[in-house]
Amino acid sequence: MGKFRNAIYLPSVYLSIVRNLKVQKKFLVYHLEPLLFDYENRNDGSLSEKDFIKIRKYYGLAVSAILGEAFCLLRGVPMSDKERWTSTSQGIITGVFDDFFDEKELTEDHIKNFVTKPEAVTPSALNEELFLNFHMNVLSEAPRPNDVKKYMMLVYHNQVESLEQENFDISEKRIWEITQDKGGNSVLFYRSAYDNPMDASEQKTLYRLGTLMQLENDVFDVYKDYKDGIKTIPTAVRSVDEIRKLYHEQLDIFISYAYEMDYQQKNIRNFLDGIMPVINRGFVCLDQYKKLELENEGVFDPGAFTRKQLICDMEKPANILRTIYYQVKNTY
Repeated sequence: MGKFRNAIYLPSVYLSIVRNLKVQKKFLVYHLEPLLFDYENRNDGSLSEKDFIKIRKYYGLAVSAILGEAFCLLRGVPMSDKERWTSTSQGIITGVFDDFFDEKELTEDHIKNFVTKPEAVTPSALNEELFLNFHMNVLSEAPRPNDVKKYMMLVYHNQVESLEQENFDISEKRIWEITQDKGGNSVLFYRSAYDNPMDASEQKTLYRLGTLMQLENDVFDVYKDYKDGIKTIPTAVRSVDEIRKLYHEQLDIFISYAYEMDYQQKNIRNFLDGIMPVINRGFVCLDQYKKLELENEGVFDPGAFTRKQLICDMEKPANILRTIYYQVKNTY
């Protein structure tokens, strides 16, 4: 759709996002806080303050309030309480599951059992207990638990593959393969919380959305990934324009796939309205990196910049305005 439509719908799009976040925050306060408070009181050191921040402010919030609400716009049916519970539980276990792969004492087979046989695993630490409890909640509440397991297993394999990104000589082609699968299968996992089944066209679209979101996540995590020795597209490529080109290409593919889905055109536009403000943040971060590149003789080298220079604070008024600019500019 054109820039004029984007400008007209801009206030309602952002008001809808604010409202959805408010609803999810309220849900977390009333239903999740007592559980999280119990885990905090019993903490054995396996759960950090950062883990709880990720649950309360990121995954536990955005998986349902942003991504889940976009799924609901696509089908034209509001989120049910059961779906919200399932989706929120998926968000809660996301960060904890990621951390399992950083804990060297956990073998890959042991982590795999968390996914495939959670009822048979005896937790040895509180972070494992938290994961198992909420993962089993997902399996008991999801409309198609076998789909949940299928996509969770794909996420598991993608996490194992992502360890290759610690190899200095990994190729950009391989990095891109891992990026696509890691993001694409994660979004399909989150989609498995919802009652209406996916057809092939929706799976293809959401996989591409996940790819785009993973690339965006890697853009924002340049400083962290570089310091940790993790090779991603943004840390491996020395040109911001090259990253931007790839980002734009993936956005165009995602939008073209979206309009091929077997949903009403009105619902598809509403779905894109709900997800594009998130995607457009990536362009703001790339603008910041481009300025750094110009100051560094035209080379984007994360090692040449400070943490302050590489961290893109999306709460700054200037960055909020830039996001709004791209929300109007990027037509769909």
